[in-house]
Amino acid sequence: MVEKVLDTINKHHLIENGESVVVGVSGGPDSVCLLHVLYRLREKLHIKLYAVHINHMLRGKESEGDEKYVKELCEKLEIPAHFFSIDVRDLASKKGISLEEAGREARYRKFEEVAEDTGASKIAVAHNRNDQAETVLMNIIRGSGLDGLKGIGYIRGKIIRPLLDVPREDIENYCRRHSLNPRTDSTNLVSIYTRNKIRLDLIPSIDKMFDIDIQDSLWRMSVLLKDDLDYIDENATRLYHECLAEKNKDSITIDAGIFQGYHIAIKRRIIRSAIRNLTGNLKGVESVHIEKVLQLWEGGRTGAQVHLPGGLKALKSYNHLIIGTDIDGVAIGPFCREINIPGVTLVPEIGAGVKAFIEKKSSGIEQYGNMRYNSLVQHFDYDILKMGINIRNRKDGDVFKPYKSNGTRKLKEYFIDNKIPRHKRDNIPLIALGNEIVWVVGYKISDKFKVTENTKTVLKLIYFLT
Repeated sequence: MVEKVLDTINKHHLIENGESVVVGVSGGPDSVCLLHVLYRLREKLHIKLYAVHINHMLRGKESEGDEKYVKELCEKLEIPAHFFSIDVRDLASKKGISLEEAGREARYRKFEEVAEDTGASKIAVAHNRNDQAETVLMNIIRGSGLDGLKGIGYIRGKIIRPLLDVPREDIENYCRRHSLNPRTDSTNLVSIYTRNKIRLDLIPSIDKMFDIDIQDSLWRMSVLLKDDLDYIDENATRLYHECLAEKNKDSITIDAGIFQGYHIAIKRRIIRSAIRNLTGNLKGVESVHIEKVLQLWEGGRTGAQVHLPGGLKALKSYNHLIIGTDIDGVAIGPFCREINIPGVTLVPEIGAGVKAFIEKKSSGIEQYGNMRYNSLVQHFDYDILKMGINIRNRKDGDVFKPYKSNGTRKLKEYFIDNKIPRHKRDNIPLIALGNEIVWVVGYKISDKFKVTENTKTVLKLIYFLT
């Protein structure tokens, strides 16, 4: 057993020499075996162990007996131990989640806290080969893709699973040989949870019906799939970065032109990667959510949205697929109208318009300088613009010299410097003379077309919503 676990640790680089490791210990056979094996490996690996036990307060005296057992075991092995009591039933009620999910959240939160307090770089949990098979079956029932068929990973962040190659039968035999006398959780013996039903009813039924060891078959399948998926993930990550147009703390923007050319399998992985990069995990995200995003992109109108778990939305923009929390607003396609001077110009694509007036310049220019920024009323030198201007949204080649700036630059650089989200840039109306931007409406005018002492006639523009 010890050599088998050590081989798993070395093969998957679970623990480096000299690391400190937090071990989750419930008192059951799996976690007791894990703690005892790591205890025997502590000198060879030069590691320091810290045990953590969580009393879920669900089984009364039985839970108290588990805690007492773990205390005595840790004292015997001289392993520092941390004990917590958490009302998991109350936690589940407040969060509206299952007891299983609430218990898991509580455990891992405390594991992380102890790891931080002790300086431990790894958190060891006791999932074994049987757990792997049960997880794969559970994912099949839920309609999982290839990632679900891969099952549990050996390592995820700080979490490591040194027993993942060990069958439960070997674990129980190890506990008997070393007289560890672990505790038995009575809830594991009744079919009240999905995992219990799979363990107690489904797996024995499959084994009997087909005269096979389905757990071993599923474990071997998960090992083979892991190598294939590692290769797929490596390429999907590269392609994800190729089509990534912009990323900030609230949203990720994907270049639709590049994204559209990918195989659908890569598209699904890119969507999952975007969600994971925004939230840190894929909790609650199922295949149905990924398909909704794909359907949005393939058949949705520009500006359409779908809701995703974790408060996220996906938005179909004209040139982009945007996933995030701050993505409200309808994305629109290209629009361009020549402005009537003087007169009114309506732009139905954005539900707005422009009123244009020609005025004689006042004696001083101070009054024109008071509205240089986000005012929707602006003044310009008419003689420079009388050849004709348009109201439109951005296009390639646009340049802009912001008011009081030193030089002309690309409009894109102005948007970036002013932290204007990419998905909002197509919606911003621009007053333009060719590829020269006269006014970024709601933001700033160009220094090239401002009213100066030499201006003879003033063009007054008023932007309004219809």
